[in-house]
Amino acid sequence: MEKHTYLITKLFGYDITVNIPSVITTLITVLLTFVIVMFLTSRIKLRPDSKRQNAVELLAYFVSDNVIKGNVNWKKYGKGLWATALTIISLVAVANTIGVLIEVSYNEVVYVNSVTADPTFTFSLALLVIVFTHFAGIKYKGIKHYFGTYTSSGIGITPFKVIEEFTNLMTFSMRLFGNIYAGEILLALLATLTTVGFFGAIAGMAGLVVWKGFSLFIGFIQAYIFTVLTFIYLSHKISDEH
Repeated sequence: MEKHTYLITKLFGYDITVNIPSVITTLITVLLTFVIVMFLTSRIKLRPDSKRQNAVELLAYFVSDNVIKGNVNWKKYGKGLWATALTIISLVAVANTIGVLIEVSYNEVVYVNSVTADPTFTFSLALLVIVFTHFAGIKYKGIKHYFGTYTSSGIGITPFKVIEEFTNLMTFSMRLFGNIYAGEILLALLATLTTVGFFGAIAGMAGLVVWKGFSLFIGFIQAYIFTVLTFIYLSHKISDEH
């Protein structure tokens, strides 16, 4: 199992604990996502003349058709939220796959891996998304409609809808964390197997190759699921029928 190293400092008289490896990997994830997006979009032309632009357009249309249009009205909200969807799916995809491609450790402390294998990160990300859906609900539909989503089924149901917001937050974050963390654990076990004799090394290496490929696939699928769930929750706040 990986170990963590923490920095404990004080802020306004309170102890603040910082997970240094998580902070490092988060910064790397954000920077790498920015670099990848800038690279892919650096030569956008009216008439595509490169595989790079074709790939970007394929992703953009995939997100609009399979994430946005199925949950919110495209003309009223979707066009303005297109960039948000692309940002979320790109960031989560990179975050999910870093640990599959590279892992940096020193003195038994893992400093670089998939940051989505840290429940603190997935909870924080899910919290930001949930807060964004509430903000969007007020922005697009107004205060009256926003609070109406909690009372439309009767005032007696309102407490349950409030509780549902917290359960959505927990399941939203833990679903992503659980899938990525399980993959990281299995990769670590397979890496350990490679040190157990000749046959263990062969089995471990074969298992690593197969599982790394599968983990990449899972990482992209989980990024897609996370983005879809974001827009499902968003639709509850801005769709006319809710």
